[in-house]
Amino acid sequence: MKVRWGDVAGALVTLTVFVALPLTALRYLPPQTLLQLEEAGIEVQGLVNQTVMLGLVLTALAIGKALAAKSSVEYLVLDVSSIVAGLAFTLLVVGAGDLGSLGYSRLTLSEGKQATEITLDLRAFVYISLGIVALMILQSVLRFREAKAEASMQVQA
Repeated sequence: MKVRWGDVAGALVTLTVFVALPLTALRYLPPQTLLQLEEAGIEVQGLVNQTVMLGLVLTALAIGKALAAKSSVEYLVLDVSSIVAGLAFTLLVVGAGDLGSLGYSRLTLSEGKQATEITLDLRAFVYISLGIVALMILQSVLRFREAKAEASMQVQA
């Protein structure tokens, strides 16, 4: 089994960015900021928890890809899964912490007796992201077929 150490290093960066940083940042945010975000309709703890879970999944997938042969079906499944997990993270960010909103969010900001409601309709970005993900999956399948063909040529030679 050949380990691609560059991919392992990428997995460690993913772990740092999507797991360690959000957990650390949550501890250092002032309570007033957390309260304002909660009042605006953004559940910060839930957002951090979802980010950390996606980070753990992306890290596990990256380590699996580093260990699998590029011509194996396992690599293809891990690659497609990591693309879909990346889409889930995009939906999380565009949906302001709500995966199910699919880019349509309503935030309420209140100051005293006055309240302002902000509606973010970013569904066009979601559709663009879906198209990009479909193309990335197609690219992944084509790379897999190419790697499999190269592997079979090396076996025959």
